[in-house]
Amino acid sequence: SEDPRERDFLKTVLHRIYGKFLGLRAFIRKQINNIFLRFIYETEHFNGIAELLEILGSIINGFALPLKSEHKQFLMKVLIPMHTAKGLALFHAQLAYCVVQFMEKDSTLTEPVIRGLLKFWPK
Repeated sequence: SEDPRERDFLKTVLHRIYGKFLGLRAFIRKQINNIFLRFIYETEHFNGIAELLEILGSIINGFALPLKSEHKQFLMKVLIPMHTAKGLALFHAQLAYCVVQFMEKDSTLTEPVIRGLLKFWPK
């Protein structure tokens, strides 16, 4: 939605659904994954990326340890490539928060994250 109030309300609704319906969590994460991949590799425009990243930051914070391989893959295959988006400034704070959440959960991710960021660094 173009309306930030509507996006904020939808963010709250989605976050509550994620919290209450355990059976939908994997599906919701997969859909967020798909939206981000479409954003990175196809459209480069999507209202609500920052809001989805805010929800994701909270989700990552709740991940159990040790991190599942699917979560680590999401970090490396989706979140790190999001740093190449043209509109990065619009959601960089939320994206950085998500990446830092992963590294705080598992410090062994620090090197792959830095290497991943350097891979996408402008030359």
